[in-house]
Amino acid sequence: ALAMDTMKTTYIVLELIIAVLSIAGNVLVCWAVAINSTLKNATNYFLVSLAVADIAVGLLAIPFAITISIGFEVDFHSCLFFACFVLVLTQSSIFSLLAVAIDRYLAIKIPLR
Repeated sequence: ALAMDTMKTTYIVLELIIAVLSIAGNVLVCWAVAINSTLKNATNYFLVSLAVADIAVGLLAIPFAITISIGFEVDFHSCLFFACFVLVLTQSSIFSLLAVAIDRYLAIKIPLR
């Protein structure tokens, strides 16, 4: 039981560190694009979209994941909402990453667009 508590505490601490660093780093990305006019282009807007999605993951999905992992007891529909909400936020981050990858692929494949 003690080893399980240590593992749970380690998991929560690591998740919180990831959340704080993710939020801070992605806020800096958004801020840099906002204040620097040379960074305002289509590619960087995709990166800002990814940063906003990752901020949402850090602010909402990670706390919900921690809530689920500690065994917070809720009714079935609330549990389903938590699980789906975490899934939707993480998928939005993944799809934003896909958009960046496609944009970079097209920039290489069709350089003069």
